[in-house]
Amino acid sequence: MDLKSGRMVLYRGSLKSCNYRCSYCPFSKHPRSDRELLKDKQQWQQFCQSLADRAEKLNIRAVMVVPYGEALIHPWYWEGLGSLGAMMCMDEVGAQTNCSFPLERSLKLYERAGGKMRKLRLWATFHPEMTTPEEFGDKCRKLQKAGAAISAGAVGAVENLDIIKKLRRELPEEIYLWINKMDGLKRKYAKEEQTAFEQIDPYFMRELELVPADPSMCRNRLFVEGDGKLRRCNISRILPENWYDGWETVFDEPKEIRDLKCGKKACSCYLAYGGRDEVMNRVLFGNHPLFRIPGKPKAVFLDIDKTLIPEGETCIPGRTVTDIQALVNHGCRLFFATSLPLAAAKHKCREVWNLFAGGIFAGGAHVVLQADEERRERFLPVGGELLLQLERLKRKYRFQILTYENFGIIYKITLVRPKHMGWEREAAALEKEWSEAADENQVRSFAEDNCLQIVNAEASKAGGVKLICRWLGITPGEAAAAGDSEEDKAMMELCLSSGTAACIGGIPAASVSTQ
Repeated sequence: MDLKSGRMVLYRGSLKSCNYRCSYCPFSKHPRSDRELLKDKQQWQQFCQSLADRAEKLNIRAVMVVPYGEALIHPWYWEGLGSLGAMMCMDEVGAQTNCSFPLERSLKLYERAGGKMRKLRLWATFHPEMTTPEEFGDKCRKLQKAGAAISAGAVGAVENLDIIKKLRRELPEEIYLWINKMDGLKRKYAKEEQTAFEQIDPYFMRELELVPADPSMCRNRLFVEGDGKLRRCNISRILPENWYDGWETVFDEPKEIRDLKCGKKACSCYLAYGGRDEVMNRVLFGNHPLFRIPGKPKAVFLDIDKTLIPEGETCIPGRTVTDIQALVNHGCRLFFATSLPLAAAKHKCREVWNLFAGGIFAGGAHVVLQADEERRERFLPVGGELLLQLERLKRKYRFQILTYENFGIIYKITLVRPKHMGWEREAAALEKEWSEAADENQVRSFAEDNCLQIVNAEASKAGGVKLICRWLGITPGEAAAAGDSEEDKAMMELCLSSGTAACIGGIPAASVSTQ
């Protein structure tokens, strides 16, 4: 798998103490000892050195501290994050925190260790028993002004709804305020409660959906404990390797790892479901979605087969539909990017069709933008002379011819072979024959399973993205794109040129900067 976006490691040391005294939290009652703190400091420093030695080799591009208790009140965490943030191969470093650390001193420690502020990511949790919306909001604003990227959040306790609303008003609009579902509620949220939290957090519905565990979605993340124990995420089983012994093979897929069960039926928290290798995680939250800092694309271009609709499925999963709706609620315009003709795309995606503002169809030969009452549309034709050549060759190469037209103008030709044959060997030979017979046919072709698609030479998904972005008055760098095939590569690299890389479906996909 090509992993231009890199892998992510979460770290949790032996620290189990906190400076806050929240009534519900066991770590607030755990006494801190000098011995415990020294052990935690030594573990963290050992981990930082080991990560520095192997991050580039393992293509690890992000690290996040997810402590029991509060880590960032201790200076060694800032020093370690700074040393990691100084590395060329490290894109993002950060931690979960209650934001109670001394701001100026902490940021100085980070920068003195070489840390770049543009790489710093903080997941800040609001504790209503210990601070006020005004104090917490002020700290978040100062961190943002200093150059750190930050998300803020709170547990969705119904009794705290009013104070969370106040926190939303105190925070800058561009800081995302997430809501974790309350595990101790012991009932479903009432409709009005759910709606109220959705108005604060447009992605709150993701917290309420059951996500069945699937270890195959977790190949590119690790959870490292202070003593080197490894898991795929914070709630999964321990892996047979140790970070300090056998780490060289930890991202390989020998049989014993490939067949390992994670031990959970569901990914029951954000650290579990948010770090899965899923298209929508990275479209919504960038390269390293576990920091929970959303990108804000103005447009998103999505392939259909094997991207919106997983391989082996016949429709878009309900969870993906929820994410698509959340993007629309967030003010983003959605577009299909597919080799399918419009009618086939509409049939496959009928449950979300009305949420999309058009798309790139027929491999870029047909582009549509539906903006309010205005519709813009472009077709790129395929010369009719090519059909004569294909009719002559169809018996030799054993294919049937399907054509797609607009008012009599052909814009796409599909050559269909029996399913067991495919086009791997003979596509080039066929193209050579028709090119020699008809030099004037300016077309390109690409194989998809047993179909050979033929479109105008200028037709491509990347070209469609450029056109729609021009119609919208935005740049491709303000868009995100996701797909799974070679046909999607140029489209995603186009967005990548002004955005940041993500890896979806085995090739780099464009995501939006989380800054």
